[in-house]
Amino acid sequence: MSNEEFNSPAGGGARVSRRQFFKAGGLFAGTALFAGAGLTACAPQGELPATGEDAAPAAAVAGADGTMLTYSVYDTDVLVIGTGFGGMAAAMQAMAKGQRVLMIDKASFGFSGAQGMNWDQEVTWPDEAPESFEFSNFNDTLANQKLVKNVWEMVGNEAEAWNAMLWWVRMGGTTWNRLPDGSIENLISAGQGVNLVQRGFSRHHTDLMKTLPITVMDNTMITDLFVNDGQCVGAIGYHSLTGEYRVFRAKATVSSVGACCQMYGWLDVHPVSMNVPDNTGDVDAAAYRHGCSLIGNEFFGVDLISVEPSSLGASFNAGIGADGNHMKYVCDKDGNFFMRETDQYDVSRAIRDTVLAGKGGEHGGVFIDLTDPDALDRENTRPCYARNVELWKSEFGIDVTEPGYKIPVKLEAFEHGGTFLIDENAQSQLPGLFGTRGYGEVKGHITQQTFVGSYAGRRAAEYAASAAAPAIDWSVAEAEISRIDEIRTRSAENGIRPHVIRHNLQTTFYDAYEPATDADKLQACLDEIERIKSEDLPKMTVMDKSVVWNREWRDAIENYNLIDMTEAVIRAAMLREESRDTFYRTDFPEPDEENWHASITCTLKDGVMQAEKFEQVMA
Repeated sequence: MSNEEFNSPAGGGARVSRRQFFKAGGLFAGTALFAGAGLTACAPQGELPATGEDAAPAAAVAGADGTMLTYSVYDTDVLVIGTGFGGMAAAMQAMAKGQRVLMIDKASFGFSGAQGMNWDQEVTWPDEAPESFEFSNFNDTLANQKLVKNVWEMVGNEAEAWNAMLWWVRMGGTTWNRLPDGSIENLISAGQGVNLVQRGFSRHHTDLMKTLPITVMDNTMITDLFVNDGQCVGAIGYHSLTGEYRVFRAKATVSSVGACCQMYGWLDVHPVSMNVPDNTGDVDAAAYRHGCSLIGNEFFGVDLISVEPSSLGASFNAGIGADGNHMKYVCDKDGNFFMRETDQYDVSRAIRDTVLAGKGGEHGGVFIDLTDPDALDRENTRPCYARNVELWKSEFGIDVTEPGYKIPVKLEAFEHGGTFLIDENAQSQLPGLFGTRGYGEVKGHITQQTFVGSYAGRRAAEYAASAAAPAIDWSVAEAEISRIDEIRTRSAENGIRPHVIRHNLQTTFYDAYEPATDADKLQACLDEIERIKSEDLPKMTVMDKSVVWNREWRDAIENYNLIDMTEAVIRAAMLREESRDTFYRTDFPEPDEENWHASITCTLKDGVMQAEKFEQVMA
C-alpha cells in the first residue's frame, strides 16, 4: 500500500481516498491538461485558487505528436525530497515549527536507500562543543566550520522533545541508557570526550513517521526543481506506478536524496557499489543546471565487498566484505595480512598500493581469508557480513571457511561527497532550496546527515514561515514535463538503448578511477563523457512507450543527471593535484596542505562546467 493511502494526518495508518487525503493534509491538489512538447502556459484547476496571483492563464498548444498530457499540482509549505534519515529529521523539525510538510520518495517508502536495508546507523558528538570544531567523526577537515558550529548549537541545546541526540536514543540506540531519575548515561568508555548512539534502525523511524501529520508520496521521481525568477518554488516529476506528471509547489524545499554512486555502477551482474541504483544525483544535477555549485565531487567513501561469485557481490545483504573496523583478515594474493596494523577508517590507500604493486588478484582487488576459527568472532568480522558465511554454505555450497579459500574483494563506493553547496544556514545558492549534505565534507559521512538534516529542516521551516506564496509561471513546469515526455516518445530509428549508455559511462568511469587515477586516465574519461553527451544522448531511445512503471524511461531520464555528476567527479579530480583521504592520484601521491586544503566546486558557466578551488567559510 502506498503512503498516499495510509499516511493520513490522523495517524494510525487509516486508509482514505485520494481527495479526502489531500484535503485532510492541508494540501491543495489540482489537475491541468495540455498538449505535449512546446506548451507555454496552462491553468491548474480543481481545488487551487481560480483567481489572484496563484492563477495562470488558460492556454493549449499542440505538441509534436498531439498527445494530450495531464499533470497534478500539490501545494505545501515545506517539501522534503528523500525520506532517509536526513529527510525524516528535516521533516520532523519543519513539522515541529508548525509547517505543512510533504515528503517525496523515489522508491517505496520504507524500502528505499539505506532504509530498505534497515541499515544500523551510528551518530557521534562531543561531550562539549570545542572551540575549533576540528575533530573526527563530527566534522571533516574541509567542512564549512561555521555551518558545523550552527548545527552543533541547535542539536545540543534544543528541548528534549526535538533533541536530535535523544531522538536516536528513543529510536532504539544501544549505547545510551535511561536511568530511573529520567537522566541518561553514556555507556561507552568514559574520558573519550565523545558520545555515541549506536544501532539506530530505519524501521523505527519510518514507523514513527506513519503516526505523524506528515504526508509521504512515494514512487515519485523528481526530474527537476521548479524555479521561478531565480527562486526554488518546489519540484517537478512523475509517479512511476501510474505515469502521472506531478508539480509540487512549496515555500521551501529540502533535498536529502543521498549519495550518487552509480558512476561506479553495474560492471558485471552486480554493481561495485552497495549504494542503491535509485541514487543517480537527480536533484543535485537539477540544482547544478539552475546555477548551484557542486562540491566534494572527487571524494567517495569506500570499503571492500566480495566480487565472486558475481551474482552475490556488492551487498551487505548477500556479500561478504570488510570496512575500516574489520580489516584483520584482508590479505594479498600471497596470503599476507597487510591491514592488521591499520587504525584508520579509510583503508583504500593500502589496498590500492597492494593492487598497483601486483599483489592483488585477477579480479583487480585483494582477498579476505576467513579460514581462521577466530575470524568470525564479532570483533573481527562485521555481523552483517559474517551472517552470510553460513548462507553461502547452505544455499550455494560455498564454504569460505574451508582451508585455502580466499574471498575475492574489491573497493566499492558506499558514499559520495558530491552534492550542491550550502551555506551556514543549510541553504543553497538557489533561494528556497536547502540541503542536508552539501557542507563541503571530504567524504559523505552518513552519521552527520541526521544532525544536518534537523538543522536544514529548521531553517527551511523558518524560511517558509516568512515567505509569501510565490506567483507561479506554470510554463516552466510544463516545459520540463514536455522534456521528459520527449525522451519517452523519441523515435527509435538508429537509437541507442539507455542501459547501453549507462554501462558505457560506468565502465569508462571505473577504468579511470580505480584502483587509482592520474591525469591521462582522467582526460580519457572526460573525452568519452563529452562524446557520450554529443553523440549518444541525442540518440537515446526508449523502446517501451508506456507511462506505467516504465523503468527504461526512468533510466533514460537518470542518464542525463548521472553524466553531469560523473563529469563533476572527473573535472574536480583533474584540478586536485594531490592525494587526500580516499582520493588517490598516482601522479600526485601525497597530500598538499599548502595548496589543496580547500574544497573544489563545479559550476555551470556559459553552458560549460567549470571546476574551481573553493575556500570554506570558517568559524
